[in-house]
This record gives sequence, structure tokens and C-alpha cells, in this order.
Amino acid sequence: MGFGNGLTLASPHRILFNVDAKNTKCYSGSGTTVTDSISGTTLSLNNGAAFSNGAFAFDGSNDGLKASAVIPGMDFQYTQEFTLEVVAKVKETGTGYLLNNRAASDGSQNYRGWGILSSGSSPDTIIKGTIGRYQGGLNWVGTGCTAADFTNIVYDKWCHIVYSYAGNGIEASLFLNGVDKSDYDNPPNDNTDVIYDANNVADTLNYDSDNIISIGIDSVTDSDYGSYSEVAIARVYDIALTPKEVLKNFNSLRGRFGL
Repeated sequence: MGFGNGLTLASPHRILFNVDAKNTKCYSGSGTTVTDSISGTTLSLNNGAAFSNGAFAFDGSNDGLKASAVIPGMDFQYTQEFTLEVVAKVKETGTGYLLNNRAASDGSQNYRGWGILSSGSSPDTIIKGTIGRYQGGLNWVGTGCTAADFTNIVYDKWCHIVYSYAGNGIEASLFLNGVDKSDYDNPPNDNTDVIYDANNVADTLNYDSDNIISIGIDSVTDSDYGSYSEVAIARVYDIALTPKEVLKNFNSLRGRFGL
């Protein structure tokens, strides 16, 4: 499967996308070409994004890591479960995408897709995961941590961040270093009541050739919501990892990052 580094991961056969800066199957250690070890799709380090100390470094302006093509299986719907996993050091108190697959307007929907990001200004910055679109209003399903947990666990520290979505329009969890840190009292959702019609049928998110995975930058414009961060690992699963599975992945990685 191309994970290397002696990792023992939960449900490796359900991983759709895997980029690990220290895995030679993903990155040689020099140059601007990175490879998703699952699909073989190449990504490019753009606008000054660099490799440093075993991670990809982004300055929060317009640099990022972007796939060269649509990667199959990434068109998640409100009714599909999936998981986003990153190991990152977030160095800003603002909004910046760590991993996302969002696209601009297709004529009816804008900002359509999913992502995991830091969000909000200090002292209210959080980490959150979302899936949704803008169509006459924001329609997001997501969950985030508290501002206190961002400050104490995430900010300027290596952190294992996981967004696990159960595919029911409601149930989503955010894990930091193997622990569920979801702020369930204040979910960052917008108008989830309109996701389902009168017959309880979920709306469809429109995906097309503009939905290209990006790391460190918003994939909608390739210039907005840059993340001032270092990202060492980014993965996407087609299942919702359980708390036990998230903890297993954290334990397999913590020694590498001193966690």
C-alpha cells in the first residue's frame, strides 16, 4: 500500500490518499514533485512551498501542494462516511486549509467539497473539519475543537488531527492526539436543516474536474486561505474511523513527532 516507515495503521485497505513527507514512495527529499502512494497521482509544491525537517512547509500566503488531477473516490456526499487525517504544526491564529478538496462555482453550487482547517481569528481560532457547499447560503456539516484546545494542543506544536464523519448529516468528530476534542455544544454547522428535503432525501454535492486535492492552501482559488504550517502527513479514508482506530494511528506516529 505504500506506507513505509514501519507504520501499523488502522484499516489500511480503506485509505484512498496518502502523502507522507518522510516516505520515499511519496517524496524523494528534493524537488517539487510529491506522489500519493495509493493512486500514484503526482502533486506539485507550488509558489515556494518547501520540504524542511521531514515535513512540507507553507508560509500562509499563496504556496501549497496541489494534485495534478482528480483522484478517484474523493467525491464524498452528505450520506457517505469518510475520515481526514493530518499531522501538522499550525503556526497561525487564523484561517488556513491543511487538507481540502473544494471547487469554485459550477453555476449552482460554490465551495463544494470537504476540508480540514484552522478557522477564526485569535483568541477564537479552532481546528475544524467540514463537508458541504454554498447554494443560496452555507450548508456545512462539521465539528471543531474549542479555542482553548487549539491553543493548548495545536498551536505551534506537532499535532495528530482527525476529522471522522459518519455520513448521516449529523455525526462528526474531531480528534486531537488520539482524544475526541469535539466541541459538541458549538458545532460549526450552517443550515444543516436544508440538506435533506421533505422526503428526507439528502441533497447532492456536485463534484467535477475542478475538485483537486490541495494541502496547505484552499483548492478553490489556489491563493486564498493559505495555512502557515508544516504538514508531515495527510490521509483520506472512505470510512469513519472509530475512536479506537484513531488512537491506534496516533500511537503508531507519536514517537516520530515527540508526542
